[in-house]
Amino acid sequence: MIKYIARRLLQSIPIFFGITIFSYLLISLAPGSPVEILAFNNRLKPREREELKYILGTNDPLPVQYLRWLIGDDWMRWDSDGDGLADSAVFFIDLYAPQLNDSGKPAIDEDTGDVLLRPLPAGNQRGILRGDFGNSVYYKRAALDVLVERLPATLELGTTSLLVGLIMGVAIGIIAAINRGGWFDQSSRVGAVIVNSVPNFGLGLLLILVFGVTLGIFPLAGRCKTTIDDSCPPLPSRLEYLVLPTIVLAAGGVAGYSRYMRASMLDVVSQDYIRTARSKGLNERSIWLRHGTRNAFIPIATFIGPSITFLLSGAAVVESVFSWPGVGRLIVQAPGRRDFTVVMLVVVYAAIANILGYLISDILYVMIDPRIRFD
Repeated sequence: MIKYIARRLLQSIPIFFGITIFSYLLISLAPGSPVEILAFNNRLKPREREELKYILGTNDPLPVQYLRWLIGDDWMRWDSDGDGLADSAVFFIDLYAPQLNDSGKPAIDEDTGDVLLRPLPAGNQRGILRGDFGNSVYYKRAALDVLVERLPATLELGTTSLLVGLIMGVAIGIIAAINRGGWFDQSSRVGAVIVNSVPNFGLGLLLILVFGVTLGIFPLAGRCKTTIDDSCPPLPSRLEYLVLPTIVLAAGGVAGYSRYMRASMLDVVSQDYIRTARSKGLNERSIWLRHGTRNAFIPIATFIGPSITFLLSGAAVVESVFSWPGVGRLIVQAPGRRDFTVVMLVVVYAAIANILGYLISDILYVMIDPRIRFD
């Protein structure tokens, strides 16, 4: 098993870099840039705009920008005398960038008539492979800190929704399979179709209208009451804020798991070993719950991994509807703010979560079915 996990992790390395290259290319093709956000002031002179591009490195070739984002630029250029200006560079990135006058044109030395060149800024980026994802243009601080601050809220909502969806979905699927053709089976099938047909934002707004506005039972939005330091108390003291978003996020899981569990249970109970168990005189409860359920869990393991990926990456729609301060809401807001540093950080985070999610599914196969081996 350890060798299999190590092999899968090694195979995921080129996948990870492929995702980052493709995503970085898409970001570069998107309209707008961080410079336009920072230089939104109309009084900014053309020279100051060009200087801002030079400082941010957005006027460098795209492969150079990607390389800087990946492994940093402190190894490309260095400051030997400590004056804050790089006097050497491995590559000629902006090495011959001219100084500009107020009109944005190259400045000329009055004595020699040569174009004045700008010194290189000292390298200060370490790259994502060394834990430096850069600073957020919108939040004006490290992008990684922004993600880490929102991650607990997403883990809280995602873990709760996954457990509720899995437990309720499996239980409904088993009961529906045992009572095949009965009223519970038919009702669960109709309910699953209805739940899958209603979009998350529609269900969320409906619950807010009924239980938040009309009945006033649950809060309308947020994770907790606003405090001076924007911190939230322990979870048991604010469960009312978690109820509605959990219902919306877990509804799809309940519908999906129940249908797959029902179909898997009906397939398992038709196997030869189940007929053998009946011929030995075992009662139906033992046959269904002890012998049938474990084997019926194998197809469910296929969907647990992607579900974990989806929940850890943040349910963007649900978090936006309920103003939940998680990663999903950050995903929605960052592209509109042209905060490309945060966008690429979320891409890396989602890629890692997706790789680990499918690896968890494969591990669950072995835990559920002893016949499966990766040796």
